[in-house]
Order: sequence, then C-alpha cells, then structure tokens
Amino acid sequence: MSKAKQLLDELQNLDLDIQSRIDEINELEADLLSSPKWKADKVQGGQARKVDDVYTQLIVMKEALEQATNEVIERRIELIGFINKLQNPKHRAVLRMVYVRKMHLLDICEGLGGVSGSTYSRLKRSAEAELERILSEMTVDDNK
Repeated sequence: MSKAKQLLDELQNLDLDIQSRIDEINELEADLLSSPKWKADKVQGGQARKVDDVYTQLIVMKEALEQATNEVIERRIELIGFINKLQNPKHRAVLRMVYVRKMHLLDICEGLGGVSGSTYSRLKRSAEAELERILSEMTVDDNK
C-alpha cells in the first residue's frame, strides 16, 4: 500500500478513535459525579480502598485519556496538513470530502460541480498520486 493511501486510511479512522476516547472521558466524568455510592470496602485479604483513592484514580485516568485524545487530534490536524499541501484545489477538495468530511459519493460528485462518478474517480486517483509525490519529496528531504 502506498504511503499516501496509508495516511488517508489513518485519517479516515481517527474520528472513530477520537469519538471513542471522548465517550470514555464522559463516562469517567459521570463516574466521578456519581461516586458517592462507593464505600471503603475491604476485599477479603486486601486493604480497604478509600473513596479518595478511587477519586484520585478516576481523575488520573481522565487526565491520561484527555492527553491521549489531544495527541490523536494533533495527529489528525497533521494529516489534514498534508492534504493542504496539494497544489490543485480540486484535489484538495476531493480528498477533504472523502477522508475528512466522509461524504457520500453522490454528495461529493454534486459538491464538485455535478461531476460524474468516473470523473470523481479520476480526480481522487490524481489527488492521491499528487499526495504520494508530496510525501515522497518530504521523505527525500528528510533523508538529506
């Protein structure tokens, strides 16, 4: 698989990852708000867990999730930045519609001025090829 295709696939899947992390943070916040139900119970042979310890653990988990979520969001911004480097505005538009906005094929064709499905496919392939060239040039520059 080409580097451009890997990047675009990663971009397309990041929204699901971000949303699942946000949902997890929301659940932790809900746990923090409803925590009075927890007691300082002692597990057989174990030590009593204080309510403060549980709050602390939830807060630490929430902060770690928020930090990880921010890193994923930064990666998404970075990947979108690669699309923004494309010279052809139609190439930028088609990749943003497909991989960032996740639009339906018919909506993309309409958004591109009522183009046909085959014109859309040609534009998408050309845009992916242009992105591949940009990524290759960046890799060559990094190796210098």
